[in-house]
Amino acid sequence: MRPLVVKLGGSVITDKRRPFVVKRAILKRLARELAAAKVPLVIVHGGGSFGHPVASKYGIAEGYKNKNQRMGLSLTHRAMERLNANVIEALQKAGLPAIAVQPSACAVVSGGQIQSMELAPIQKLLELGLVPVLYGDAVPDLSKGMSILSGDQIVAYLARELKSSRVVLGVDVNGVCTADPKKFKSAKLVRRITPAGEKFVASLGAGKGKDVTGRMGNKVRELLALAERGVEAEIVNATKPGVLKRAVQGERGLGTVVEG
Repeated sequence: MRPLVVKLGGSVITDKRRPFVVKRAILKRLARELAAAKVPLVIVHGGGSFGHPVASKYGIAEGYKNKNQRMGLSLTHRAMERLNANVIEALQKAGLPAIAVQPSACAVVSGGQIQSMELAPIQKLLELGLVPVLYGDAVPDLSKGMSILSGDQIVAYLARELKSSRVVLGVDVNGVCTADPKKFKSAKLVRRITPAGEKFVASLGAGKGKDVTGRMGNKVRELLALAERGVEAEIVNATKPGVLKRAVQGERGLGTVVEG
């Protein structure tokens, strides 16, 4: 069976207002909802209040510029390992045989973009009925020295190379909106985005705050590239109980569908 790739946004599973704080009750619920999936799963999670603040402090996304960044790369990766351990534990308690896969050890990155990734172990894990769990990571970069590999880019790459049936992104809003729904009550949900909506996608921008991976604009761009290859994706509000469960069980129209 073709795997379903699911992304758990960092803003969903961590408290972005406080460094290194996991939203344990939400993570526990999401793990139970993921356990209801009827197809093989590959899970990717974001950095939230773990990876982003450290990566931002040391300027990892800008590439190697000084010796202090060596420790910054190490600390950013360690922060993501800590968050990943919490995710793995929650999934295992929900009955999912989850196993961590370290992106910085299997992805070849240049200019912040994946050039290749060793997928044989991930494919074997899926054959065995296990659940690979990857995450946004601080990685060595062939051209920049170091960079941040976003969970969104990992999702798109895996979905393409593993011939995924579908992609579901769990975020902390109802989907892509005409404006920031946290700031503007007039913001309206965009139900469907296709490559024809390129101008609208450009208007999404990168957002503010210590997010080193581009926020909603980059998510949609990655998914549009995937849609052009025939893989449909949907961005849903994972903070609402039951929504992620319905999405992984195949229900559509719960948020914003990105398709070719």
